[in-house]
Amino acid sequence: MIKHIVAFRLKKELSADEKADAMNTMKARLEALPPMIAELETVEVGLNFNPTDAAFDVVLTTTHNSVDDLGTYAAHPDHQEVVKFILSVISDRVVVDYEV
Repeated sequence: MIKHIVAFRLKKELSADEKADAMNTMKARLEALPPMIAELETVEVGLNFNPTDAAFDVVLTTTHNSVDDLGTYAAHPDHQEVVKFILSVISDRVVVDYEV
């Protein structure tokens, strides 16, 4: 099994309301993907409540049966639509992929 973890930091120029809306939209759109992408086994999206500057705002954890399945998920058109939105509201992201 492959775990794919991504942490996102939203743009600082977003107001508190815009940030909350963006975080909730990211969560809803990411959690809607499993029925659309067979290679996506599980999705978990967490919204940060830690106010420190070191904290990221949103974390995504997905699982896949293989590295190939992770690649198929990443390139899938439905995932790419969500990525377009995410890229419009984030300033930074970090990624870790590993085999369990």
